[in-house]
Amino acid sequence: MERIPMVLTAVHVLAAIAWLGGMIFHIVVLDPVFRKNEVNFQGAFLLALMEQRFRKLVGTSIVLLVGSGFAKAYLLLESFSGLWTTTAGRTILLKIGLTGAMLVIFAVCPKTKSCSSIPGVCDIASEALLSGGKEGTIRERSKVILPKVALGLGIAAMVTAVWLRG
Repeated sequence: MERIPMVLTAVHVLAAIAWLGGMIFHIVVLDPVFRKNEVNFQGAFLLALMEQRFRKLVGTSIVLLVGSGFAKAYLLLESFSGLWTTTAGRTILLKIGLTGAMLVIFAVCPKTKSCSSIPGVCDIASEALLSGGKEGTIRERSKVILPKVALGLGIAAMVTAVWLRG
């Protein structure tokens, strides 16, 4: 394997791992802990800060995924028309579609306040958790599906990548 494709693959895989690994940790570890236990506002605030930091990591991962993915596709297909005329190209289009759907969810979650199962966590930017008079605990839980859908799409994109490589 030549050096440039090897570096591109490493960057691509590490960016995907950062994004999907963070999602898995959030969905499998953090959400159940917060959902099963009484959460005070300070705990919700800390979770909101973690989610805010994770969104920055995801933003960086997206840039790396798109850049390395574009370069890898060009090296593999050698032409733009190869996206439609080859099996590898159509597989790459499927990965682009799955990742694009994840990006839509990533953009929609905060706007719909559906990025966390803990009510109020998505309001961190407006400092809703820091305003006066906020004492006690958060008991209400919501069923948040969008992050789980995004994770499913990410796993499907990863399986597609493995299938492409054979």
